[in-house]
Amino acid sequence: MPSEIARPIATVRLHFRDGGETAADLSVAERAGDNLFVASDEGARVVRMMAERMAEEGGTLYRQDAVFPLADVFTLPVTIPGEDEADIEGMAIAGGWLWVTGSHALARKKPERDENGTEKALERLTEVRCDPNRFLLGRIPLVSEADGRLTPVRRDGTRVAGCLKFRKGGNALTKALAEDEHLARFVAVPAKENGFDVEGMAAHGDRVWLGLRGPVLRGWACILELAVEDHPDVEERLRLRPIGPNGEKYRKHFVDLDGLGIRELSFDGEDLVILAGPTMDLDGPVAVWRWTDALSVTHETVIPRDRLVPLLNLPYGKGDDHAEGIACVRRDGAPPALLVVYDSPSKARRHGAGTTADLFALPSRYDPANAFRA
Repeated sequence: MPSEIARPIATVRLHFRDGGETAADLSVAERAGDNLFVASDEGARVVRMMAERMAEEGGTLYRQDAVFPLADVFTLPVTIPGEDEADIEGMAIAGGWLWVTGSHALARKKPERDENGTEKALERLTEVRCDPNRFLLGRIPLVSEADGRLTPVRRDGTRVAGCLKFRKGGNALTKALAEDEHLARFVAVPAKENGFDVEGMAAHGDRVWLGLRGPVLRGWACILELAVEDHPDVEERLRLRPIGPNGEKYRKHFVDLDGLGIRELSFDGEDLVILAGPTMDLDGPVAVWRWTDALSVTHETVIPRDRLVPLLNLPYGKGDDHAEGIACVRRDGAPPALLVVYDSPSKARRHGAGTTADLFALPSRYDPANAFRA
């Protein structure tokens, strides 16, 4: 991995109408045409933004255009405002669908800064929260409008929004992992403690890849590959098809990312671009890697560092500017780029109700001999 910190080739302004609530907690971004879908890890909604050219600065402005509550398309376990957090950590657009996933993670409370008394602080550290909506994994039909807008809808003809079955304290995926020799013990461990924590998503056809921030096993991060289909008997329900070597409903891919966990995934052609960062609640380091020809892999894999292509070391702040979402951007007449959005943006990034994202030059494949081959 190159040691120097990458510098953006351009900045992108994001303007929100909600007073900046979403801008302060961006966790994902997915782009298609002039549409940019973003979400916060607070609440349970997806925001559509539309691109505009900034004549004076020559850059791009994305302006909030519409908000889509997830409760309008999915039957969520909790719909009470303020208690419906889905902790959205992954989105992908593929085949006319908008895929979305929650973190699937438990959360341990932390002592408040102004909290008086050791006893109260210790008590909070014993409390582990399980928010049912965090176990969302589903897809929403996208309708193409005449003006280029893509609109998520509950139903579009025979296509219906659907998600995996929610279960007490989990869903169909966590149930499938209950006996897994690598991951089962971590499903009950809170996030940011090396517990099970989905923070990245990519999709192609009916296949879905989930990047895990944790657990990281002896320095190796994990990507879960799923095959998803409509449930034949229950509308608005998805189910997992067997895809693993012994009929498991998932495949595991372990990748050596220098001890970092996965923070986001995005396809660039048949390659999977991986945003990596700390599993703990730390600022950095933050790096981007390329898994070449990931789409063609049809079995479980263990991929050493020298079979991944190092791309970028991203900048990060002290307590702010945490790279959380990426989207590969193909531009007419210009080299490919990587759009990066940030959680906890610094004051320098904020502008009223908005924030700025960065565009980085996206290096292409390096020497083909450096590619992992199935």
